[in-house]
Amino acid sequence: MATQLRRGVELDIVPLSDAIGVEVRGLDLSKPIDDATGQALRTAWAENSILLVRGQELDYDAQFEYARVYGEVAARVKPPVEKRAYRPDAENPMQLVTNEKDTEGRPVGSLGDGEMWFHTDKCYVEKPHRASFLYAEQLPSEGGHTKYASLYNTYDRLPADLKDKLEGSKVLQMYDYTKTERGSLDQRLDDLLHYWQPAFVTNPDTGRKAVYMSRLMSVRVEGYSDEESRELIDAVADITEAPDNVYEHVWTPGDIMIWDNLSCLHARTDWPHEQTRRLRRVTIKGEALIG
Repeated sequence: MATQLRRGVELDIVPLSDAIGVEVRGLDLSKPIDDATGQALRTAWAENSILLVRGQELDYDAQFEYARVYGEVAARVKPPVEKRAYRPDAENPMQLVTNEKDTEGRPVGSLGDGEMWFHTDKCYVEKPHRASFLYAEQLPSEGGHTKYASLYNTYDRLPADLKDKLEGSKVLQMYDYTKTERGSLDQRLDDLLHYWQPAFVTNPDTGRKAVYMSRLMSVRVEGYSDEESRELIDAVADITEAPDNVYEHVWTPGDIMIWDNLSCLHARTDWPHEQTRRLRRVTIKGEALIG
């Protein structure tokens, strides 16, 4: 354990890995956070991309209060009208990320089960979510981990020729909610959420440059053919997903994690589908990206 000074406040901070992330110890997030501690937490998060606090007992209100330390909570997209009658989270700004089903076999939450490739949240809209939170409630006996990869490190590790090809370019970000693997440009763009974003972004809190691409949601690089784009995206993704650039978080109940969608990607591992995995998700509003 290391006591570090952040904006005049001492925090007990422990690195999660050499690549990315810290754990902050000694906090009770069910109680109000004073302004100085809030500033210190925001600084630690901005510097390290992901920030974990363990052993918390949080109701919905306490989770929202903690999220507001980092910015304005984003409104969530409500389930389709036909699903709202049986979805317990349908009218709640808190999203349930779970594979649970009701007595008739209908999903009661979102993003059910299975592996999910590396991605960043809402990259396919003009103003992506700046931060995302997950709070763990119920977990399977194995699997269901979340992996985090540093996009700062990716930018720093890009070979010069690859960086030159992407400098000043835009990338088409696209997502099909029915899939957990990469979409195809054979699909009609008008039927899917999509947006052209900078290949490289500047983080407004740190001033650092990061790559803004993922294997799951990046489908085309401006000025290149489909095949060339796929090669460029895969070359970047190979650097991002290198084992020494990834932290894999094994959840325990009471963990709450915040991550910066401008400086890291996250992915999900599979787990036995007969076992329940339930987490609560909140996001923070973002702004248009700075290249």
